[in-house]
Amino acid sequence: MDSVYTNLEGRACKKTILEEITGAAILDCPGVGGFTLHVFSDDDRSTVNIVSAEKKVFELRYSDVVTEGFSWLGKKAEWRVTRHDGKIVPAALIVRVNGTDQTDLRHPKRVPLLAVAQIRQTEACVVTTLSAGSAAANARARAIADGPALPCLKTVVPPARSASTTKTAMRSA
Repeated sequence: MDSVYTNLEGRACKKTILEEITGAAILDCPGVGGFTLHVFSDDDRSTVNIVSAEKKVFELRYSDVVTEGFSWLGKKAEWRVTRHDGKIVPAALIVRVNGTDQTDLRHPKRVPLLAVAQIRQTEACVVTTLSAGSAAANARARAIADGPALPCLKTVVPPARSASTTKTAMRSA
């Protein structure tokens, strides 16, 4: 598996305003292997749809499965790809989602997450979210992306911890 990156902002993406008053917009960003990304921003929340070469749209629904709070995306998406007969074939997508923990409304906290989506023949979906707070988070996200098929997330679940955090928690139990 290799990594190829797509910018989620700037000149590479074509912006369409969906709603002038709220600022709702969509960015159409080039991807890999004939795929593209649609980046939606509305009501201070962001999500991504993966669009296949055949124009099939896979909604990743970040507000349903990654974070329910306000969110914004990192500047790049990481595609995990394989090569078949010289062609790039996307297998997964990793996107940084900066969520907001609003349990204390006077002091909301930024919560950096990595959303890992696996791309299959008939579907693409987020399979896990990881805390992006550790140096090992990107490597862990790649290992999950490259691993066996996992079930699609249906609702927001707490982000998976890093291996070192899990070991520490197990020792203190």
